[in-house]
Amino acid sequence: MKFPKQQLQKYRNEALKFEETLDLNELIKERFSDLIISAKPIKVTGTVQMDDQDDYLLIASFHADLVLPSSRSLEPVPWSTDMAIQETYVEDPKRVEKFDEDEPVFPLVNNAVDLDAAVLDNIVAALPSQVLTEEEAAGAPLPEGKDWQVISEAEFMQEHPEEAAEGDEAAEKDAKLDPRLAKLDEFFKK
Repeated sequence: MKFPKQQLQKYRNEALKFEETLDLNELIKERFSDLIISAKPIKVTGTVQMDDQDDYLLIASFHADLVLPSSRSLEPVPWSTDMAIQETYVEDPKRVEKFDEDEPVFPLVNNAVDLDAAVLDNIVAALPSQVLTEEEAAGAPLPEGKDWQVISEAEFMQEHPEEAAEGDEAAEKDAKLDPRLAKLDEFFKK
């Protein structure tokens, strides 16, 4: 779903309200097939409005039901999220720099606000870094095959104590304070 600039210019004084159901599976296959297996259709409600400075403000909320690959075994894992997004789109890419770093501001692509891309990008940004099936989360044995196996960090340290010692030395070195910063450290302890 795209909102062309020409359509949005009619909504300078009032917001264009929308309620759309998006099927993002094709876009997922193109851009994020390694992160998301599939998505159920996503119902998105919100508004798009042109402001006084000719910027376009997108405000939307949605619930997404996805299937993600397990980060351990690549088995399918259901995952859901509720999200609200607020993004600003500008015609001139140079104007992006005039906004605070914390504000989500993007240049218009092909003179339109692309709702599909906005929703999918926000979903991907919210994906958990570790996805496990119920069995894996409950402590199921780690995967293994012919001549290989996945082991925990604790097992690795038991098998390779020299690696543990090197890690301790590196942590000690990091913990030592640079003498040039000692006075600054004392200042913050007060």
